Amino acid sequence: MKLSNMKPIKTWKSFDEQIEILQKRGLIIDDVNKSLGYLRMIGYYRLSGYLYSFRQIDKNNPKTRLDDFIIGSTFQDVKALYVFDKKLRQLALDALERIEIALRVNIAHTLGRYDPLAYKNSVCFSNKFDHNKWLNKHQELIKRHKDNSFVKHHLQHYADFPIWAVCEVWDFGTMSKLYQGMKSQDKNQIAKLYNLADGKVLQTHLHAFNFIRNVSAHHSRLWNKPIVFKANLKGFDGQWRQLPIEKPFVYFCLMKRMLDVICPNSTWGERFLALLEEFPQVENGAISLEQMGVIAN
Repeated sequence: MKLSNMKPIKTWKSFDEQIEILQKRGLIIDDVNKSLGYLRMIGYYRLSGYLYSFRQIDKNNPKTRLDDFIIGSTFQDVKALYVFDKKLRQLALDALERIEIALRVNIAHTLGRYDPLAYKNSVCFSNKFDHNKWLNKHQELIKRHKDNSFVKHHLQHYADFPIWAVCEVWDFGTMSKLYQGMKSQDKNQIAKLYNLADGKVLQTHLHAFNFIRNVSAHHSRLWNKPIVFKANLKGFDGQWRQLPIEKPFVYFCLMKRMLDVICPNSTWGERFLALLEEFPQVENGAISLEQMGVIAN
């Protein structure tokens, strides 16, 4: 693309000027000093993702938004949405940490029965799996964690890492990629632990969870973000299928479903429902839980 077709970079604006821009576009700011404090801590650009939902829809192009805000939109409502989303990301990371650790154990236990070094043996995986690519990523993670005590211990005292030890260096993406590459019978065995139809179904759940984890870990907006990698709900009943598969809510339900197996006494589900009660109730109807994928009743 030619540079002549590109828009010029926007000019720098002071925090006071940013407040003026928001007010000119119709955002109600009752406490300017407090709002300035939030802009200094959060930044206009990060906050713009939450401001977007309060902007007027372009009647000529309903998929885009105008600069002006919906009448009655307030800075306080935007801030409340930001805080809600922050708590939502924290809940997601809490659940996904437990799921990640449990799946590492499941994978290590399943493959370890063949060989402590099964993760290095391509015979243990599907023919379609790019095993060399995965091993390269695996080696990068060992180097990254070389200062960890257990990594040092194995490098000094053992010829190699058994799978039940080395799985501790895997991140969620590396773990889910290895699961994807396992043979069907092994994947199915693990999927049954979570009352899922087969390994392919769990594979799609993990793919979506990894996307949500990355969004959450990088502090991005989550509450109404389209989920790029959609889960397969094979074997789920009609109520599940009513939930929009491209929106976040159903994935929190899937997390809860797995947590019921991993840690049945967890209060995570209650905390999630309590957080939904904290969703900002805005008078102008600019935002709603339906945009997150929640269906009433």
